[in-house]
Amino acid sequence: MFLSILIVLAALLSCVGLHLFNISVVADNISERLKGAWIKTLSVVVIAILSQLLLAVIFTLAYEIGLYFELGDFKQPATSMDIFYFSLTTITTLGLGSIEPDGHLRMIAGVESATGFLLISCSASKVFKHM
Repeated sequence: MFLSILIVLAALLSCVGLHLFNISVVADNISERLKGAWIKTLSVVVIAILSQLLLAVIFTLAYEIGLYFELGDFKQPATSMDIFYFSLTTITTLGLGSIEPDGHLRMIAGVESATGFLLISCSASKVFKHM
């Protein structure tokens, strides 16, 4: 249990820090160098999407670490690509349910979903400001 809390905290803090850095510092630096409102907005959207994909990769690594330490498993046999797919649908709060974790990996999924909701809202706010 303690190890799963450490893993989820590391994933959470790194995701929040990276995403906020990406949509504030990186997006602002790139968009201020561009001309035209639509291209500035497009650059912010692309950076936000790439950042969300990076967050899914970070949480995929968290699941893989959890699997390595036998903190849980997936109810179906899952490859790394399946776990990335699960992470991507979880971080976007889509949650298709075609693959699901058990054991302490469920805690990672819950935190990932809450984190994704918060950070997608931050991205939407940033895009709205640029529009």
